[in-house]
Amino acid sequence: MILGIPLAIWLGILTILLLLTTLSLGVALHFFRKNVFRYHMYFAFATGIMAVVHMVFAIALWFFGVQY
Repeated sequence: MILGIPLAIWLGILTILLLLTTLSLGVALHFFRKNVFRYHMYFAFATGIMAVVHMVFAIALWFFGVQY
């Protein structure tokens, strides 16, 4: 727990921030014709990995009551 908040919540916040960054890079790529495809893919990969890590911690917290 960090500041009294479970780690699963912090990981969820980080996942949302990564998703919003990926979205903004996609918008810049499509609408503004910026050459950020490589970074868009990096952030998309990081978002997917973080979502899986968040899922594991959230399931451990929700179903088993394990708090990190």
